[in-house]
Formats: sequence, C-alpha cells, structure tokens
Amino acid sequence: MSKVNFLWADLRRECSLDGLYWGMPDGLRGTCVRNPAEIPEGIKEYSPDFLCFEYDHPAQELLQALRETRLAWPSLPVLMITLDHSEALAVWALRMRVWDYVVLPVTRDDLCMRLTMLAQDCNSSTLSKTGTHPDIPQEQTNESCDGRFVRAISFVEENLSEKISLGEVAQLCGLGPFQFSRAFKHDLGTTFREFLIQRRINRALQLFGNAKASVTEVAFAAGFNDLSYFARVFRRFTGVSPSFYRQERENRDLAGHRTQELSENKPAAWPIAKYSYPPARES
Repeated sequence: MSKVNFLWADLRRECSLDGLYWGMPDGLRGTCVRNPAEIPEGIKEYSPDFLCFEYDHPAQELLQALRETRLAWPSLPVLMITLDHSEALAVWALRMRVWDYVVLPVTRDDLCMRLTMLAQDCNSSTLSKTGTHPDIPQEQTNESCDGRFVRAISFVEENLSEKISLGEVAQLCGLGPFQFSRAFKHDLGTTFREFLIQRRINRALQLFGNAKASVTEVAFAAGFNDLSYFARVFRRFTGVSPSFYRQERENRDLAGHRTQELSENKPAAWPIAKYSYPPARES
C-alpha cells in the first residue's frame, strides 16, 4: 500500500497540547490545518484521499465546517473524532455519512488501524459517495436532533445483550415497523438491522478486551444467540473469525505491540467495525 494522503483538520478549542495527528507515525502523516477556513484550500492543494476532523468540544460553528465540506466534496470520506459526545451528535454524524465516528479516548494503535482501514477502502472504491446534510445539533442536546432515532439508538445501546425486535423499537418511536424502517434508512443511510448488527459487533470487539472471556461468552453478551451466525457476521465485518481475533488480541497485549508505520509488507490486520461510539456520557 502506498503512503496515504489525507487532510487532518484539528478543530479543537483547547490547543495547548498537541492533538492526535502529531502522535501519528511517519507512514500515517498527511497535512494538518487548524483553521476551518484552511480546509477548502487544503483540499484543493493536496487532493487528499480522505479527511479527518478532530474535535474536543465541537461547537456549532466548528461542526458547520464539516457540514460545508461534505456539501462541497460529497465523495470525500470523513473520519470524525470527538471528546464530547452525545446521542444527538452521533446521530447527526451518521446522517452526515461520516465513514467512522470515534469518541475519545482512543489508543494510537486503534486510531492507526482505523486510518489504515479507511485508506484501504479508498483504494478499493467501496465507500459510499453521497449522503444527506442535516442541520447541526443545537448545543448537542438530544432534544435538538430527531428524538425518534435518539430513543431508538439509546434503547439499542442499553439492551444489546437482549433480543431486540424492530416492532418494539418502532413502537418506542411512535411509528409502525414499515414507517420506522423507511425513515431510519432515509435519515441514517443504513437499515436498522444492519445498524443493530454493527453495534453488536462493536460490543463484541470491546468485550474481547477481557482476555478471560470466551468466544461463547462474548457472543451471548453481545446479543448473538447463534454461534455460527455470530462467526459469519463477525468475519463479514472484520475479515477474521472471532477465535482468531481473540487470539491475536491476546498475543498483541502480551507482546506490548505498538503500530509503527504503514508499509506494503505489513498490511493492517487489526479489524475494527465502524460507528464505534459508546453510550452518551451522563451530564
């Protein structure tokens, strides 16, 4: 894989400390800008393959920079990183069709792997090129976003280990199953079933952080009651089997491995499913 070419927009309010970009290895270095006004010129000058937006406390005017960029360059993939998080902001990011939405803290290993996966997606042309462009969530409160989907997402996060039916989630949102499915797909760009699977796979990835947890325990805790189905879906999202992932993670933890650089001889092998945001923090 050739060296990736991306533009990193460091839009943190508090810049007394270096952001994530400055800790990246040489093989994962693009061009960094700190002013929203520099983003359009940076895109025109460097022709990046994708963009990264880093926030700590994303105010509306800073989120507007991401929205305007998506409007002007809808085919350019975006990775959004934020310290502050709310369900409303997560829903807005999904509706903006960001490639991934990452909530800090995140390890450098994980971030490097996300960038590697995004670069691979760019090379394989598997990315979604278009999306909707909703309004910025007001002060990131749940009430400012479509409350129907905030409730749905919150319910999913709180009940991932349980059986979740389309009908009960639709009822929570005051809609029939067909109406809910159509609205969810239209606004968030993915079906509810696919979203639920993504969330369960990400929960499984988190649970594999416990070296004592077996594949069976992880599967059931993430809401998968059929081990064969879990294995198939896990491989579809990550490219490897659950048992292989568990072993590799254990090996990496024991070895204290840290990613150093991207190279043609060392392709990424540390899978992470998309949209890996945790439940909203309590205020």
